[in-house]
Amino acid sequence: MRDQIIIRMPTDDNASFSWVKLSSVIISPVIEQGSLESLVTASVGFQVVVLVPGSNIVLLNVSVPTQNKQRMLKAIRYANEEELAADVDSLHFSLGNIETKDQVPVAVVEIELMNQWLDLLQSAGLAVDVMMPETLAAPLVENELTIVIEDNAALLRGGDYDAFYVDVDNLSLMLSLWLKDNADNLPQSIVVWGTDETETFLPDVSEEIKVEHKVASKGLLGILDSHPINFEKTINLLQGDYSRREQLGKIWRPWRLAASLAGALFVLQLGLAITQSSMLESQSLALKTEANKIYKDAFPDARRIVNPRKQMEQKLKELKGDSSSSSITFLTLLVGTGQVFQATAGLNLKSIRYKNNMLDVDLEVPNYQVLDELKQKLTKKAERSVEIQSAVTRGDIVQGRLQIKGLAS
Repeated sequence: MRDQIIIRMPTDDNASFSWVKLSSVIISPVIEQGSLESLVTASVGFQVVVLVPGSNIVLLNVSVPTQNKQRMLKAIRYANEEELAADVDSLHFSLGNIETKDQVPVAVVEIELMNQWLDLLQSAGLAVDVMMPETLAAPLVENELTIVIEDNAALLRGGDYDAFYVDVDNLSLMLSLWLKDNADNLPQSIVVWGTDETETFLPDVSEEIKVEHKVASKGLLGILDSHPINFEKTINLLQGDYSRREQLGKIWRPWRLAASLAGALFVLQLGLAITQSSMLESQSLALKTEANKIYKDAFPDARRIVNPRKQMEQKLKELKGDSSSSSITFLTLLVGTGQVFQATAGLNLKSIRYKNNMLDVDLEVPNYQVLDELKQKLTKKAERSVEIQSAVTRGDIVQGRLQIKGLAS
């Protein structure tokens, strides 16, 4: 048996909840009472079964000429309309297990009440697995009529779905009527759960029927340990619009738009990331190509370029052996000017030549203003002496040549 917490829904809004935990490891279950908050804490890890007041539930056995569930529900709504005090459109219908052809057990409750119960429980964070009439939690024993009396109310159960709620003041009359209606199939015994005073509520019954009184000082919840609920012979009210799937849908529905927007944002961010990655890869390839070109221009005799940076360092080390001052000047000029070139939009480097501690740079820029700004930046940031050797406008570009010298030279 799955660990369960059986909860009784109070009939009074100001009344406290009562519950009992049933488990194979709990030897002596204890009936507890408390607030809804304490109930939520107690229910963690248990299957939640809520018993709703029998006074609010009508149990019917309806004859319908179809086995199709959807058609059956439509037929049931109007099959016993005259027996229902409320408009059928304001009622929720739940089906039990169909054991006899064309005979369907049905539980009927007001939609407003279902909404009130579930809103109260769910707002506190309590997820309900089963919600059922308390009348179908009364002990079910073959050939026996069970009566459970608590305070001023009684629950009667004489069969799988033959159960009802009655005020104690009307118990004698209702029991007499029930025995009359079942005269052809009377129970062998009547078992009354309650206190000693319950005997006074019962009418005279046939001597053929054995009447037995059992003490149930803790009411219905105190009986469930020895007489657990037979869930195959009950009706879960959480059907149709109140099924678990539908309840999850109601919880999910307000968040659907937000989730859709979050999903769209994720896809957009993923697309941007892919685009940026592609752009960075293209820029990396362009820089690598530019580095190869700079190296080739600086060392025209080079045949194989694998890693231009390391090869450049190696060449500079070789130059250091000839002229320390020249190698330092070359390195300084190359690094300083390269940073400025990279930051200049629209610049297309054509060639670089190094000779006599000077760099001759052939390049293309969008206009003369960019060329002049480039000169100013090189002079200021790279600390060089820069001269514009030539500047020729061809179409929408300016082809220019810069001569760059280190200040120390």
